[in-house]
Amino acid sequence: MRLREVLALLVGLAVVGGLGYLGYEWLLATTDPDAADEQDVAQGAREVVEIYLDAWAAGDTATMADQLSGEVPEDFERRHEQLVEALAPTRFAATAGELTAPSDGRATVPVTVEVAPADAPRPVQWETTLQLSRNRGVWGVDWSLSTLHPELRPSWEFATETEEVARRPILAADGTALASDDGRWLGFVPGAMEDPDQVAAAFERALPGTGALAERELNRGELVDDWFYPVVVVSAARAEAAWTTLRRTPGIAEPRDPPEGQRRALMDLGFARHLVGVIAEATAEQLEELAEEGIDAPVGTFVPQFGLEAAFDEQLTGSEVFRVGLREASGGPLTHTIDEVQAEESTPVQTTVDVGVQRAVENALAGLEEPAAIVVVDGNDGAVLGTASRPLFDFDRARTGRYPPGSTFKLVTLEAALATGYDLDDEVACPARVVVGGLAVTNAGDRDLGTITLGEAFAESCNTTFALLGAELGSDTLTEAAERFGFDVEPLHPLGAFGGSFPAPADTAELAAASFGQARVEASVLHLAAMVAAVTDGVWHQPYVLAEDGPGTSRPLATGAADRLRTALELTVTDGTGTAAAVDDAEVGGKTGTAQASGGVTHAWFVGTYRGLGFAILIEDGGAGGEVAAPLAGRLVAELRRFLDDEVDPTDPLAAAPIGSEVTAEPGEGSAPEEELEVRPEDDG
Repeated sequence: MRLREVLALLVGLAVVGGLGYLGYEWLLATTDPDAADEQDVAQGAREVVEIYLDAWAAGDTATMADQLSGEVPEDFERRHEQLVEALAPTRFAATAGELTAPSDGRATVPVTVEVAPADAPRPVQWETTLQLSRNRGVWGVDWSLSTLHPELRPSWEFATETEEVARRPILAADGTALASDDGRWLGFVPGAMEDPDQVAAAFERALPGTGALAERELNRGELVDDWFYPVVVVSAARAEAAWTTLRRTPGIAEPRDPPEGQRRALMDLGFARHLVGVIAEATAEQLEELAEEGIDAPVGTFVPQFGLEAAFDEQLTGSEVFRVGLREASGGPLTHTIDEVQAEESTPVQTTVDVGVQRAVENALAGLEEPAAIVVVDGNDGAVLGTASRPLFDFDRARTGRYPPGSTFKLVTLEAALATGYDLDDEVACPARVVVGGLAVTNAGDRDLGTITLGEAFAESCNTTFALLGAELGSDTLTEAAERFGFDVEPLHPLGAFGGSFPAPADTAELAAASFGQARVEASVLHLAAMVAAVTDGVWHQPYVLAEDGPGTSRPLATGAADRLRTALELTVTDGTGTAAAVDDAEVGGKTGTAQASGGVTHAWFVGTYRGLGFAILIEDGGAGGEVAAPLAGRLVAELRRFLDDEVDPTDPLAAAPIGSEVTAEPGEGSAPEEELEVRPEDDG
């Protein structure tokens, strides 16, 4: 035989041998008793699980006991009966998960238990595990207390309870609680006092505005020496901060917990009060209304009075919570909660408020005696970051007040002019007096500036220039500009809010007056903040105050107008009527306004921009905007800067106190040195 033939034969034998070996391996694998039994073994375990869980759902403890491995525990039946007695289920289901691969005669399977207790608004659930073992080829359940629930102990039992839930908080944009149930009472004990006047003075010093409340309590008549007389409820943080001052006065007691239902408090005294609202003792009329609704409310019941607290009362409270859990068999409250459900879920209300911006607004208004309001809006999307109104115990001027905007409206007229081809460098006339359509228009102080640029006329707030300009532009052009600034759109506000109104001028005289914010033009502080915020990125955004409501609609300003409007606003602060709003090393834009209202009332306005924010300030019947509102704007910007720069924690009542106040933290403890926040002296104009 040739060598080639020999080699071919050997290769053929090797191939045949290899195939034969592989076939033999396949035969062994398919006929291996252990491999063949694995599926049968697992199936046997699954069958036991199915029978056991079906019997459990049916309450058939006898069939369940038949599936156990070994002897049936003495308390097996009693434990299952106790679960049924405690929960009184109208429906019971136990659903098996994926069985683990049996190993060494053992297997486990996760189980989801779902029970619908008779008194629960919907089913509750928990997870447990079945342990199985195989003895002489037969599977069974290794039952223990943990089979019912992993946390069940020998001395525990199943139980249910219902509870009125704590009222949910009202939140700022970052989740900080603007109102919650952590309130503390601050008050006095007469027998420990040395001088009642000192007590009232101490309250006023620690918590401005509460001195009068303390005096009222002190003058109630015959006081019992060892009784505690509460003066005010404040948040825990504010109570702790105030106590550092109050503790020095004999007779003032340490903060105490009010009764349940009376612990609702704002983050700080008056903080965003008009928006958030308060909860206080029900009036006689409110008690009658509750009685008509079938609610038994005794005298002394506390109810929401206004604001988001009242508007979202049902959402914040919801219904009582039904809990399923474990407790000591001897009774008492639940030791371990398994699950809880509510028929009407209670949830927090989240606003767009920025705590730092709101603190800046509150600080800017601190000590102001005149009726006033401030709103700050995010120029990016219209979110209301801060809003406050004074007096605290009066209507909300920020959202519901309807005022002539005065010269702040010149921002709209200027935009209309830029849209039609004007530029800031164009020369215009600013005489002391003109007559337009039969209407005599004058400048403040009868100033005659002659021929100046349009930008200068805006910065100097020349009424005569803008009256002539408005008449030239025409009613349609001015109306279109007003619409670009949202003057026909209501704010997205859950409490209702006025926006801006620009009725079509009836004639040339009314058109001239409307051009500088008089005639029938009206706006709220909220709307003017959104109006000026539009200049920051060239788009007007519908203002909104709840996180879930926005962003709303938006309208672009005239092409190319935003940059020049920002320049005009900055010129007003650096060289015009708004110099009192200037703050060192801060780029502030603004426009003053002095609006004539009915009855000879003159409102002071300032609208401004700072770091992408738009803000509006009103001092009702305050006089000239440049003299009264502009300095307040400077104060606001100084406060905004330290909170936007994270120099101060706005939730710390002491560190976040107004610049220059006695309780402001020292430099290095969270507050910037005062000289770095210097506000320039106001300028006439």
